[in-house]
Amino acid sequence: MRIRTNGEYAYRKDTIEAAAERLGVNKTEAVLIACDSVGPLLDGVEEALEHPDIPPRLKKELANIISTSRVQVCVNPGTAEVTQNKR
Repeated sequence: MRIRTNGEYAYRKDTIEAAAERLGVNKTEAVLIACDSVGPLLDGVEEALEHPDIPPRLKKELANIISTSRVQVCVNPGTAEVTQNKR
């Protein structure tokens, strides 16, 4: 499998290198870790933010902190949802 990193896709190289540096692994391992963990991690974020003992204001604050340029975390009464921001 090849990932395009030229032209309009140059940002991908920076993203993968940043992940590799943060995880302390090579770029291939960083991609594998990201792919393997994203589903369970996002499910866990939704589950945690739906916990009834967390006050609504704190849930919204955490959702804002957790959200990224590519992932939006939204909380509503009783539910939390993680969605992808389109480029």
